[in-house]
Amino acid sequence: MPERFRGSVPIVGRYRGSVPILNRYRGNTLIWSSSGGKRDDFTRVDADGYPIDTLNTLGPDWTDHGPATDYKIGVEDGRARVSVPDGQLGGFWSLRTSCYRYNKAKNSTDDGFVECRFATQGDSASLTSLGGYHTQVMGRGRDDNANNGCGIQAAGGHLWISTVVNGSPGNQRRDCGTFQAGDVARLVFTGNVHTMYVNGEQRGTPWVRSGDGDYLMGNGFRSLWIAENGAKDLLGPRRFSPALDYVAMG
Repeated sequence: MPERFRGSVPIVGRYRGSVPILNRYRGNTLIWSSSGGKRDDFTRVDADGYPIDTLNTLGPDWTDHGPATDYKIGVEDGRARVSVPDGQLGGFWSLRTSCYRYNKAKNSTDDGFVECRFATQGDSASLTSLGGYHTQVMGRGRDDNANNGCGIQAAGGHLWISTVVNGSPGNQRRDCGTFQAGDVARLVFTGNVHTMYVNGEQRGTPWVRSGDGDYLMGNGFRSLWIAENGAKDLLGPRRFSPALDYVAMG
């Protein structure tokens, strides 16, 4: 959906009380979306036509930025997660991190939001990944890679405002408490102020960016990207960072 404006200011959110309004319809026709068209619900048929997406792809609207070269984020049962096969041997070498950037559209201004709904809480740390299994939904990202941004970071049912600077992931700027599967997280950018909402309620105090040392912004840094982890423990189960029902930016 095209963006709507009040004067020259884009409308990035509508609320009924504290509950965000995500879409407006006339009958069955979508006439306004909070994402301005930058949204993926992962409800399409899996890329290979099978229940498990062995092609490891999110489709043509996404650009793969690695670093995994084999098992990557794919669509499985209407959600996005890393496609680690069940029969893999496993061990310390099996951890995969996969990043994809949304290439179909980007924001026209710096202010806006990123949002997601979690399909799972994600697994806790194991010997394969002592630091846990992390999912990131990042806005204000570079328009040509996944080395910059600020957004939502989630692992094992916990939530943070997080940044990526020059490719260094997981700079956790603000602890935003816990979440459950089905919760909607939205991080709103207003200038240098970043505020997290979960199911429409503010979580914690806003985090304030102090300058380019925190992360870059402006023209050329208005894209959405996501990152997830997956692994197979040695002689044990597969483990995953939180899976995503949808992601949006506006």
